[in-house]
Amino acid sequence: MKDSGIADAAAELVASAEAPQLPWWMKVTRWRPTSKEEAVHAERGILNLLRSKWQVEDVPVGPGPEQYMHTLTNSSSSGNEPVKGPAMVLMPGYGAGSGFFFRNLDGLARVFNLFAVDWLGTGLSGRPPFTAQDRPATEDFFLESLNTWRKEQGLDSFILVGHSLGGYLAASYALRHPEQVQHLVLVGPAGIPTKPEGWESRFATDSWSLRSQLFKLAAHAWGSGITPFSLIRALGPWGPGLVGKYVTGRFSMHGMPLEPAESSTFRDYFYHIAAARGSGEYALRHILAPGAWAHAPLQERLAELKVPVTFIYGEHDWMQPAAGQALADKLDQIRPRKVASDHRVEIVSDSGHFVFLEQPQAFNAALLRSMESYLPHGLAAEAAAQEEQVLRVKQEQLVQQLRQRQQERQAGEQQKEQQQQQPASDRG
Repeated sequence: MKDSGIADAAAELVASAEAPQLPWWMKVTRWRPTSKEEAVHAERGILNLLRSKWQVEDVPVGPGPEQYMHTLTNSSSSGNEPVKGPAMVLMPGYGAGSGFFFRNLDGLARVFNLFAVDWLGTGLSGRPPFTAQDRPATEDFFLESLNTWRKEQGLDSFILVGHSLGGYLAASYALRHPEQVQHLVLVGPAGIPTKPEGWESRFATDSWSLRSQLFKLAAHAWGSGITPFSLIRALGPWGPGLVGKYVTGRFSMHGMPLEPAESSTFRDYFYHIAAARGSGEYALRHILAPGAWAHAPLQERLAELKVPVTFIYGEHDWMQPAAGQALADKLDQIRPRKVASDHRVEIVSDSGHFVFLEQPQAFNAALLRSMESYLPHGLAAEAAAQEEQVLRVKQEQLVQQLRQRQQERQAGEQQKEQQQQQPASDRG
């Protein structure tokens, strides 16, 4: 059991919005404009966007000073409504943090005993040296620390939701510890299909070409452990600008664009967790080959899965929704469905790989309906309907904003035409 005094203090810490006071010499001399204090402050900014209250805790998962997993928790003790459903654990994808779920937390916290957790070596979790040299040791790094976290939280079992590479790891955890996972939810999971034979031949040809050289360079960087976050760190003071451009462009492609306050706060948070010391990010090459093909594809491994599984994809997810559907069809052939949503594949329209960020209400509704078997009768449908009502209101507001911008643009063009048609003497 957690100490209530610690929990209350953590809640008060989250509520504080004061910027960290860094020594002047650190601000002047450092190459990367980031620090743990600034990352924590950026997360507070994310949490201040929410209606619900959250406890923040670094849960120890080992003896070393960097062996802890950063955790956001909702509960009745933090001032929320009493929890009605089971425990649900949200695990982010590669290079992400629990703050990536900020648009989903309010809706899901009304129903579940909700945890959003950073994998060891990522986000705001501890950053121990990453020493694994193969896939089994890499999976041990993540899965055993998550199991220790579970014990520290006193959870016998929970619904496990993993996104992208976090989905691959969540599936691996369910294979290793099936008795602890009530239901597995894979959101745009990495590593499902097997690599097509001769896939590299499209790029690595004998003849010289720019395409083949770029592929060889990228493959070498991948195998050497160079990551996108290495570039962000190397850019130093230009790193925040690169992250800002990525966030602005990437999260305006589909669905419900980030609002100005959300965008600026999220950019700050994303930069600070991306620019932190490298650790868990170096696991990528041991799990996936260039092209994001898994060394041990889930298509082959999940035939042994003993727990119910649901897949959720964005309509335009580059992680191939068809691969999830093919796996679900395969599971239908080899085992009976344990609950109604077992082997279900949910496709959320007008969204990509970050479906929960791009279409938060539609994602929440799909997730809630998939968890109907674990909730009191009618609660899933009621909560999903509330999410969909919020979505309709936001869509109407977005349409109105677009119409207003179009009208303003047309009015500006008409005014410009009228000015051009006036005689020069009148304009003077």
